[in-house]
Amino acid sequence: MDEEIPQHVLLKISEYFYGIKIGYPLLLRKGIEGVKEILRKLEVDEIIMDLKLADIDNTMINIVKQLDFANSFIAHSFIGIDGALGELKNFLDNEGKKLYLLASMSHKGWNDEFYPYIKTIIKSLNPYGIVAPATKPNVLRIVRDDFPDKILISPGVGAQGGKIGDALCNGADYEIIGRTIYTSSDPENKVKEIIKIQEEKINECKKTST
Repeated sequence: MDEEIPQHVLLKISEYFYGIKIGYPLLLRKGIEGVKEILRKLEVDEIIMDLKLADIDNTMINIVKQLDFANSFIAHSFIGIDGALGELKNFLDNEGKKLYLLASMSHKGWNDEFYPYIKTIIKSLNPYGIVAPATKPNVLRIVRDDFPDKILISPGVGAQGGKIGDALCNGADYEIIGRTIYTSSDPENKVKEIIKIQEEKINECKKTST
């Protein structure tokens, strides 16, 4: 969610979600208390703050302390461990919260030549989960092969060009779908349509693999 959905609509469609990812645009527009109010009545398994944290340890820890309503946080891998991600992960572990690290991003300008370094950071830090894009199926498959036991969430589905269901077929546990839903004139039916497509695509993949 980078844009607000009317709460009565959000309550209806949230039963179809595993979790909700909150981005900077909604946080800046509504503020911390406003986001808490939006999420107040929802019953989802995970609230992920997508701030793509990339700073020294003290700064990142001070940021996440303000967002205690979230279960999980996404951070960049390239900033390294000592004095940065290591201390952040220790803090989150002690708070019972989860860390996702970015393995790759969905936009064209991202350089995946950095991946061997990022891979070493992820392996050393052992986060709860990894973010890898639906727009790059080959990268997604590589990340899944390298980290078979990690929760893998995949953005870039819909508005950025990734086809619904493809990320699931290429190793993702969850697809992150935002604009396709919250810009729809009928979000509830759009979510049902997405789920149907996902189920069909997964069945196709299973047949192909056998």
